[in-house]
Amino acid sequence: MDKFVMDIIREYHVAVHHSIWIAGIICCWVALTGGIRFGIAIYRRKKGIYPPATSMMEH
Repeated sequence: MDKFVMDIIREYHVAVHHSIWIAGIICCWVALTGGIRFGIAIYRRKKGIYPPATSMMEH
């Protein structure tokens, strides 16, 4: 048990470093895909091929 605790303490900074990198990669992925999604939406609105929202459609 003591060896396990010492290993965790010794490698703690590595785990934190990797966790920060993983969080950064996830944030970059979300920003990139969001930018692409909104870029497509802006392009489609500009071309007039974006469908109106359901609430704005006539029944």
